[in-house]
Amino acid sequence: MKKPELNITPFVDIMLVLLAILMVSVTVSTYQEKSVNLPKGSRTTPAVKKATITIVIPNSKYAIVNEQKIPLENFLENFNLKYGNFNKNALVYIAADKNIKYNTFMKVYAGVVKTGFTQIGLLTK
Repeated sequence: MKKPELNITPFVDIMLVLLAILMVSVTVSTYQEKSVNLPKGSRTTPAVKKATITIVIPNSKYAIVNEQKIPLENFLENFNLKYGNFNKNALVYIAADKNIKYNTFMKVYAGVVKTGFTQIGLLTK
């Protein structure tokens, strides 16, 4: 008399099909666009927008701080002179060209930190 053999191939096939269905349904439910009708807030006055300083470093000769050119050779002195009395909780965003040398970027970053700003963000593409 021959012993029965256990064939798990159909079981594996069914499990793979169920796994594929699960993966597709989770992806569809995750990326499905949801429209939400938000309620009106109770605040009567608009929130105060924090002051921001934007610094753009297009090349190694100067930086543009809020649309004003500042030479990089004496960046710390000029930045401290213009923004030393500025609110230190202001947001400072720094955007530098990807071909700028690290030392040039760090000169600007260190100047912002030495002036006393603590909320510094680096902008990327």
